[in-house]
This record gives sequence, structure tokens and C-alpha cells, in this order.
Amino acid sequence: MPKISAHESALKDIFSSDYAFSIPDYQRPYRWGKEQATALLNDLLATSAGFKPDHEDPKETVTPYFLGSCVLIKQDTRPDAEVVDGQQRLTTLSLLFKAIRDNHADSDIKVSMTSRLFEKGNKAEGTKDRVRLRLRERDHNFYEKKVLSGAGSVDGVNAADLNDSQRQLVENSNELCKKIRELSPERIAALATFINLHTYMVVVSTPDFDSAFRIFSVLNDRGMPLSAADILKAEIIGKIPERERSSYNDKWQDLEDDLGSESFSDLFSHIRMIRLRKKLQGTVLTELREEVKPASEPRKFIDDELLPQGDAFGVAMRCNYESAGDAKSVNRYFGYLNRLGDRDWVPPAIAFLARYKGDTAKVLEFVKALERLAMGLWLLQTDVNGRIERYANVIAEILAGKTPNLDLSADEQKRIIDVLDGTIYELSPKPKRTAVLLRLDESLTSGEASYVHDIITVEHVLPQTPDPASKWMVWWPDSVKRTTDVHRLGNLALLNRRQNSAAKNWEFDVKKTKYFQTRGGGSPFQITSDVLGRTEWTPDVFSARQTKFLSKLKEIWGLKSV
Repeated sequence: MPKISAHESALKDIFSSDYAFSIPDYQRPYRWGKEQATALLNDLLATSAGFKPDHEDPKETVTPYFLGSCVLIKQDTRPDAEVVDGQQRLTTLSLLFKAIRDNHADSDIKVSMTSRLFEKGNKAEGTKDRVRLRLRERDHNFYEKKVLSGAGSVDGVNAADLNDSQRQLVENSNELCKKIRELSPERIAALATFINLHTYMVVVSTPDFDSAFRIFSVLNDRGMPLSAADILKAEIIGKIPERERSSYNDKWQDLEDDLGSESFSDLFSHIRMIRLRKKLQGTVLTELREEVKPASEPRKFIDDELLPQGDAFGVAMRCNYESAGDAKSVNRYFGYLNRLGDRDWVPPAIAFLARYKGDTAKVLEFVKALERLAMGLWLLQTDVNGRIERYANVIAEILAGKTPNLDLSADEQKRIIDVLDGTIYELSPKPKRTAVLLRLDESLTSGEASYVHDIITVEHVLPQTPDPASKWMVWWPDSVKRTTDVHRLGNLALLNRRQNSAAKNWEFDVKKTKYFQTRGGGSPFQITSDVLGRTEWTPDVFSARQTKFLSKLKEIWGLKSV
């Protein structure tokens, strides 16, 4: 049984020559954001309020601040310490030491904070200069050279050139520097002393990886819960022979950096669905561990599932399929899918792309049929159980090498047509009506339209509450028809901005020019341009438009009412 030691230590003894911290490459990236970093500083400021470092009253008691625990792989006789748990706090503390160092004139404060960051080598003792905390290989040089070694805020870096971890280092360092600069010199000095002497962590160390990981698994990571991806990474990479561990860690981390931390975590939910094809009963982590068991064959899992499916996930989310064939059409359908309010379509898309990515014709046929099915289920408000069952069957057929059945039944097609022909403005949630109208608008421009507007709203042509003395009431005297038709497809248009709500009741001629028309004239939307070309808005005009638009949508999705 490996020896386990645990003891409470002040930060001056933790960031000392007793420890040479390193973040192993299999660890998750640095993820604390400004909210967590400033919360740590605010907690320290609140706990140290009124603290006077030069107080000589022996009766004075100081309320210490407890930072939780860190778990290390460490031999008793050596300072080298791999951080299994505690990376977020240790890294953020180093950024705080830097902020205090760079914003106080007192040489003792600067020397003290610098000694928390760097150890000066000693020739007589055979030691070299070193940084007290080494981050993962891909982040450390940036952390040491650009962040710690610079004075004050981190400037002159292009965020687009940084990975997620490096961006967080820059943002948190600059935010902590800003907060420290707002304090008086006396307050900064008191804070520095309080951090050194009265801020504690429990250091848990063991020389064995498996033992350290068992401890890590049962402890809570204070301030930022571990994601399933974080825990799985340590379990899976840790099971790979040491000679291959670095290369597999690089593969893993390259994919995580490419997708971003949030999407990378989502990927494991989709992998679980592809493998198990059922509704989640517990947690993603539990079901992956107990039923998928990726750590049992770690290299196979990474090479055959994580990497190809992660690549497919990125293609589907970014709409960046590439091929010598009709990649543009494939990406257009992925764009349609990404407008939907659920992500249940993602696992079958990943499974298909991972298997047939090189066959553009087959991929295009699939995503076109998938968009039809996904939109149909969404419009029919099929519950999550129904969607999961439907997509599970599709995934099973893909994995079996069969042509997946993505058809809508005759009854489903009829009900979808009824929805499209009904009061579509009242569809819930609101993105449904916008997605339908954008899909229609694109089809009216041969699919060449590109929508990059920050705001897109669905608006009524005939107002919902027209003025009793207006021309609207002359055109639409039947209150029942007016109340019903106002929310139907033929009476709706798209705007790329929010408008003054009072303008919605203007007379038609005024409303066209001041409400539906852009400042430069016209509209970026085809269905809105159609409104601008009208001289009147009668029930007959509406009916012709309704018939045209409904027919177009039926054509798009191959819907038949019989």
C-alpha cells in the first residue's frame, strides 16, 4: 500500500523549495475565468480585512483562510511534485503573487512575491534557477515568459493566436493586476503578509499515480467541478504505457484545443449516445465508465472513437465540411441543422461523418434527409424520448453499415403540413418560427442567401391590433379571419433589426417604407422584399402568398398531405 501523507501548510511553505510543482500533460487545461479568480481575491480581502502585519499584541488572533486541498504525486525526499488536483488554485495564486509583486514599491514585498514564483539557484547546493510551478508543456513557456516574467498587465498578445488556457491566463492576470492596483499600498502589504502566513492548504501526497488518482476522484475540486472529460482524460491517458503517453496526450489535447473546452465536454455525451443509443439514466461519466469502459482499451478508444468522432463533431458544428465535391451544399444543410433548438441530431451526424466522410455524395444525401427529419420532429414537438428512440435506430443502422431510415411517415408529413399552414407565429419556442422563415427565404433565393445579422425578428404585415379607423380594417373587415390569418405564414416577414413597436400599426404604405425597408432601401430578405413590392395588403394577396410559401416548404422537405 503506497504511503499517503497529508498536512496543513501555509502558502509560504508550499511555494517554497520543498515543492517543485508541475502540471502533467494528461491534466485538463487551466480553466478558471475572471469570476473564479476575482472570487479568490475577494475572499482573501474579506478574511484579511483589519489585519495588521506589524501588530504586536500577543493576544491578537488571526482568522486564517483555508484554500482546500491539493493532491500530489511526490516522493518524500524529493521536491518534484506532479499536481493531480489543485491546478486551478495553484495557478491562480501564482497570478495573484505576480499582481502583488508588480503593484507595490516595497522591495521586501517584491522579493517575497518573487520567491513565491521563482526559486533562485544555489551553486553550493547544486540547484538551478527554476519556476515554482510548471504548467503543461504547451502552456508553460507562454506562462513563464509572457505572464510571470513581464511587469504589470500582459500586453502585446493576440488572443486569436492563443488557446483557451492561455487566454484565461492573460485575462485573469490582467484582472488581478487591475484589482490590486485599486488597493492602497498598506492594504497590499497586509494582503501579501496574510497570504504568506495565514493562508493554508492541505497537501496530500503519495508516490503512486493510482493512489493519487483514487484520492483525486473522491475530493471536490474547489471552485470548478471537474467535467466528465477531465476525469476521463486522467483515467484513459493514465492507462496508456508511459512510453506512448505523451503522444496520446498530444492527440487528446490537440482535439480539445480545436473544439474548445465546452464543446469537447459535449462530445462525450454524443459518444455515449452513439455507443449506448438510449436515454441518459445517470450521469455521462458513470455510463461511460460502466458501459463504454474507454479506459479498458485506451489507445483504441482514442484512435477509433474520440479522434474521428471529435473531428466529425467539429465539422458538423462549424459547417466546414471539405471535399472536392459539393461541400458547399453539405455545409448549408449543417447550417440549417444548427438553427434547431435541440442537439439530438448531432450523434447520428457524427456517426455518419466518421464512417463516410470521404464520400461527398453520400454525406450530402444523408444531411439533407437528416435535416428533413430533425425539422419535422422539432415542428411536431416530439418529446425527448421519441427523438432519442428515432435517432438511436438511425445510429444503429449507420454502425451496421446499412442505409439509415430517415423517412417521415405519411401521418407525420400531414401533421407537419398542418403546423406550417397554421398560426406559425405562435410556435413555441420562438426560434422555430424564425428557423422556418429563414429556411423558406433561402429557398426563394436558390439557397444562396447568407445570414450574418446579429438580430433577426419575425414581424407581422397586417398588424395584430390594427387601428379601427385604418385602411387595414377596410381590407380585413372579417374579425375572425383577421385574427386567424395575422399569425400565419403569408402575413409574416423578416427584419434584421428591432423596430419601434408603435410603428407596427402604421398604415401599409408608411409601414413599408419606415418599418420593413432598410435605410439603404430594400431588404436583405426575399420574403420581406415581396412585401415592399405590393401596393395593397388584402386577404387575396395574403392567400396567394400563403399558398406559394406553403407549397415551397412542402417542396423543400418533400411533404405530402395524403
